[in-house]
Amino acid sequence: MWMALLLAAGVQGASLAAAAQQQPTGIAPPPRVEAGRQRRRASLREALQLAATQGPDVAAARAQAAVVGAGVKRAWTSWQPDLSATWTFDHTSSPTVVALPGSGRVTLTATNSRYATIQISQPFLTPQGLFLPGIANANAEAAALGADETREQVLLSTARTYLGLQGLEGLLAAAREAEKVALRREHDARARIAAGTDVEIALLRAQTETAQARAQIANRQGQIDTLLPLLEALTGDAIQPEAARVVDLTPAGEESAQPWENAYSVRSAIASANAAQKSVKLAQFLWLPSVSGVARENYTSNGGFADKNWTSDLIVNVSVPLYDRGQRYAQLNEDRARLSQAQAQLAVSRARARSDWLAARANLVSSAAVVQQTESQEQLANRAQVQVEASYRAGVSTSLDLSAADQTRFEAQSAVAQARAELEIRKAELAAAEGRLYALSR
Repeated sequence: MWMALLLAAGVQGASLAAAAQQQPTGIAPPPRVEAGRQRRRASLREALQLAATQGPDVAAARAQAAVVGAGVKRAWTSWQPDLSATWTFDHTSSPTVVALPGSGRVTLTATNSRYATIQISQPFLTPQGLFLPGIANANAEAAALGADETREQVLLSTARTYLGLQGLEGLLAAAREAEKVALRREHDARARIAAGTDVEIALLRAQTETAQARAQIANRQGQIDTLLPLLEALTGDAIQPEAARVVDLTPAGEESAQPWENAYSVRSAIASANAAQKSVKLAQFLWLPSVSGVARENYTSNGGFADKNWTSDLIVNVSVPLYDRGQRYAQLNEDRARLSQAQAQLAVSRARARSDWLAARANLVSSAAVVQQTESQEQLANRAQVQVEASYRAGVSTSLDLSAADQTRFEAQSAVAQARAELEIRKAELAAAEGRLYALSR
């Protein structure tokens, strides 16, 4: 009876070993479909320059700033002359002719009359001419700095996308390394099963790890394929990141130097407050007179009493606004309210910029510490994995211990890749908080 049981157990073990040898090596990864045109490798600085020069969002912001900048030329028209020429033909059924004693008949209005006037008017003094150019320049500066702030945010989005892709490349490399290790574990398990020194559970565990690694590969590759079109939309070019490397984007600003004052949002708010202050000054001086000179040359086909066809006039106009139904005072109150609004907006911009800078600096310090810790964990995980593998080959450790060591190593490699990418993103955020991301990208 015992002999029969041993024979049956031997037959069952042989069948399990044969089944293990015939099983596939895990779940094969799904085939990838390459979509779109071929992408070229580009550095982070090149990607930022592409986004700054040909990004659609930056172009739209620049176009909007150009519309405001055109108001500067309009403001200077207050000092420019006005030149006009008119010509009139008049046919009337009732001409006017006067008979004067000793002078004969004088035609005041002929049946067909022609009139012409050439006039030039030159302003000499206007309140608008004194203050509007300064207001327009301040508004144009605010709009240009606002466009620069938009560019800075686009560059920050580009840097985040680019560095995020680099981090995903690191995660993808770690997942592929985990797949190679799992495949090697499968091969070793088959060899041990064939030699009769191991059981099927070791092979099943290795195949499970292979399937998990390939699922990670598919997941990371899908995330990369999702972010690549976003990077193309930001830069306007089909590019992909280079191999991950450290880029010097860390500004050297200290809190005592108030580096957030260099942020484009703060500078734009300062220019807007300056424009509002100049508008108040204009409203305060609207009582000034307006002085202009007019030179006019007239032609008439009817000589009239003067018996002249050409006459000229030189005119000086002085307009003193005594009372304009209270519009000046209403304008002054409105401009003062806008000045208060601009000053409040400036305070908000400064507070927000300072908060963003402090948060970016704290995140940078934290990310640097995380990188150091994850690198230390990776070194320990590598050492532990080597020792566990040696113990497993010596028969001291089990396949479960080896699987746990491989998983810990894979998680440590993934954490390092994520931490390094996060650190570079924090550097870009700090540079953007100081308004230096575009300058550093150059």
